[in-house]
Amino acid sequence: MLLRTLVRHAYDNVPHYRRLLDPALVRRLQSARDLAEFPVLDRTDLHGTAGDELLATGFTPDNTRAATTSGSSGIPITIRNSERDLGYLRATYLQDMLSNGLRPTDRIAYFRVNPFLRHPLERFGVLRNFHIPTDRSLDEQVAAFLAARPTFLIGFPNVIRSVVDELRRRGVQHRGVRTVLFGGERLSPTARARILDYFGAAHREVYASVEVFTIARTCPRGALHLRSSDLVVEVEHEDGTVSVEDGEGDILITRLHSEAMPLIRYRLGDRVRIGPNDCPCGVARTPIVREVIGRSQDRIAGTDGRRYYGDFLTYAVQTFPEVSRMQLVQHRPGSVEVRVVLAHDARPGVTADIRDAVLRAAPDQEVTVLPVQEIAPEPNGKIKIVKVLDPSGNPVPPEKGAAADV
Repeated sequence: MLLRTLVRHAYDNVPHYRRLLDPALVRRLQSARDLAEFPVLDRTDLHGTAGDELLATGFTPDNTRAATTSGSSGIPITIRNSERDLGYLRATYLQDMLSNGLRPTDRIAYFRVNPFLRHPLERFGVLRNFHIPTDRSLDEQVAAFLAARPTFLIGFPNVIRSVVDELRRRGVQHRGVRTVLFGGERLSPTARARILDYFGAAHREVYASVEVFTIARTCPRGALHLRSSDLVVEVEHEDGTVSVEDGEGDILITRLHSEAMPLIRYRLGDRVRIGPNDCPCGVARTPIVREVIGRSQDRIAGTDGRRYYGDFLTYAVQTFPEVSRMQLVQHRPGSVEVRVVLAHDARPGVTADIRDAVLRAAPDQEVTVLPVQEIAPEPNGKIKIVKVLDPSGNPVPPEKGAAADV
């Protein structure tokens, strides 16, 4: 059984699990339901040098590949994969893409921070990938998009929506896109319709993360089915009880194919609602993710009326090693407050340097950097990295602000 093999490997070879796991629990493990007795792996366990404790014997930063999260929880974390881990992940990812309508001759635009490694087949015109850098300004993203001339899009709905809005504003038409694959955020019917109407394209969705890769993907009927062959998914409820692939609460994920850095009961930071499979598609028979709760991101507004995803601003801040947590808050268009939790040994002038970095990325914004002791999480337990508020300090209602565009 993959789960028993993974847990035994982690206990035998990973310092973190060797220290925390009860050997009796490891011996008794028979099924996913037995995981409820194991400790939960939190994001703080992977941050900085703590992540080294999760590398298995024989794996080092030199013989593994690093993948860094976008930092939507306030600070990025790094996952390391072996070449064998990556081979499996690439194969499953290609399967996801093909099942979602990808053709070998498509020009694929990935909206993400870092580009993928070039695939050898691209030299023959097959599966050509083009990077739309979400850590850059909106104008740079649009330029990369127009240069790519893509036919298949993959990325956050907010990022794609911002690019579409800017293309519309410029009067530019791009009708070559056949399919848009949304992932990473909750998508409203309004945003979906605006994007798809512009491109004249079909859409599919995935639920994925850098740490555990694809968690669920849509079938032809639009249901978001779990990838149960690759992951064990648990739901931790409000009362502390846990169920496997069922109910509403915090999602805990165990990635079954991960030899370099095993993740057992990893708390992803999302709240989800999962129900039994009642889909008539006949393609997938696994439980369905009915809703991913609270993954929407507010968009920053400029004084010129343009609104854009704040990804490239957050990356201007989190490059400073003194920043341990961060949050962008906007009370009015054209003004951003950057709240930062600084390390105890932070340089005296670091806040001024942060302000200058944000101004270089968004010169049309008034920028204030505010050092704070802590950043309060939202009711769902996540730290919202971008918050758009009204003058009284309340979140802008969907009909008035950014939440309506998610």
